[in-house]
Amino acid sequence: MKEYQTNISIIIIVLIFSMLGCCKDDPTPRKGKSTAVFNPDKEYGMVTDIDGNEYKTITIGYQTWMAENLRVTRYSNGDFITHLPVSAGYDIIYYETEGIYCAYDDTADPDSLATYGLLYNGHAVADQRNLCPDGWHVPSDEEWITLVTYLDNGENAFDPNGTGTNAVVGGRLKEVGILHWNAPNPADNSSGFTALPGGCRVGDTFYYKNKMAFFWSSTDYYVDSIPHIEGKMLWMRSISELFTTIGRGAFPKDTGQSVRCISDN
Repeated sequence: MKEYQTNISIIIIVLIFSMLGCCKDDPTPRKGKSTAVFNPDKEYGMVTDIDGNEYKTITIGYQTWMAENLRVTRYSNGDFITHLPVSAGYDIIYYETEGIYCAYDDTADPDSLATYGLLYNGHAVADQRNLCPDGWHVPSDEEWITLVTYLDNGENAFDPNGTGTNAVVGGRLKEVGILHWNAPNPADNSSGFTALPGGCRVGDTFYYKNKMAFFWSSTDYYVDSIPHIEGKMLWMRSISELFTTIGRGAFPKDTGQSVRCISDN
């Protein structure tokens, strides 16, 4: 009888430890792991956003940029950015003055989010509460011009303040290979910037993931001939799977695009 009770006691102890082990291993939301392919010959730094997401950083000339797409869900003061997935059933355009973020195809996969980041509308970009970590900000159009001019290094004649299209710098910014970019993806990522094709959102439709990268600037687009667009569009940059070019254009603030932050220093 005593032996029987001892065996029961051992079984109970084993069960308790088993249950404790199960509790310890219960699934919880995890930080994703980026599958981006960085330039192995570059030295990267690190910055952390208010959500605890870590990003590689890269110094290019006199500027220091994030080498990954932003994926924060709060402004730098702690206020939450409105999350508006397509599944909510509302067109992003209805929120004409509110900052919005979403994930491409409404994905919740943490590794995909860590790799491609989130898409933000231009109102979130322009919000004074700041999308970026302390000491960082969304780059202005002029800061993008500085980056492109530095990487061009006088090799390709272009008007940085006109169309701003440059024939070589896109290839120097893009991640190498076809793990995330569709073929042919001519690129060498010599800058270490590691641009990724996060696509964009227009209304309730997603476009161009794995085909194009769209990056906001914080600078308003305005032309005298179309005065009614004042305050409704921002300058941005685009890079394609097909070419080594980088383009300069303007998108309505109601669209969703990727963000790369730049250091204040």
